[in-house]
Amino acid sequence: MIRHFSQKAVACLASGAVLLVASAAGAQTSSMTSNWRQTDRSSVDRDERYGSPQSFAFELRFGPYSPEVDEEFSGTGPYKATFGDSQQFYFGMEFDWLPLRIPYVGLIGPGVGWGYTSGSAGAFEADTAIRTEEVTSLTIMPMHLSAVVRADELMRRTGIPIVPYAKVGLGMGLWYSVSGPRTAKVDGVRGEGITWGTHLALGGMLTLNWLDRRAASQLDEATGINHTYLFGEWTYANLDGLGSRPQMHVGASTWVAGLAFDM
Repeated sequence: MIRHFSQKAVACLASGAVLLVASAAGAQTSSMTSNWRQTDRSSVDRDERYGSPQSFAFELRFGPYSPEVDEEFSGTGPYKATFGDSQQFYFGMEFDWLPLRIPYVGLIGPGVGWGYTSGSAGAFEADTAIRTEEVTSLTIMPMHLSAVVRADELMRRTGIPIVPYAKVGLGMGLWYSVSGPRTAKVDGVRGEGITWGTHLALGGMLTLNWLDRRAASQLDEATGINHTYLFGEWTYANLDGLGSRPQMHVGASTWVAGLAFDM
């Protein structure tokens, strides 16, 4: 399962990198006869340095996910007994609105994220450890509404292409379990629900603009995409019900990577 996840993650990131290279190459080719050899580059340098205003950011996210379903049980819990201890593949998206800039720090604003992960295995016969041909699955969609701080002033002032960031806020996990064609039931209770909790993330972004600043400037002018980033992040979705009442723990502490764009 881990090898399968790694192959998927590498394939997704490689596809994004190929698209970025193709966009940059296309932009550079179209400008070869217009401004690549011009002697007065002051306007080009000014465009590359300042770019368009940044108010929004969008992320594509990939990583492993091992839900903490069993943390409230002693010994082997129901999740491990059913699905094993392999991590599942996680895919997510996030959209941030960053209208405010803190001097000498960076951008701040709200962000909303959605993710998807699912695990499956053969179902057990009633009151036995014998697997059947019927498939049982658990699907989790972790979501969050967070305050986001992107500390990009270092990059803006020094040109170092690294942007640290942090996120903290409210998390929610929508989950459901299916056994065969039906929603699973345990003692007559349907296997579905919503678990609330908290969301925390710390990460760093590497801007790709330095690979070809001219092409990045032209992409900004044409589409409004100011920077393109590769990023890595530690995230903790502590989805345990906030202690209000017993709820299934569907959060996870994990690492994710992906592509981000600000505009």
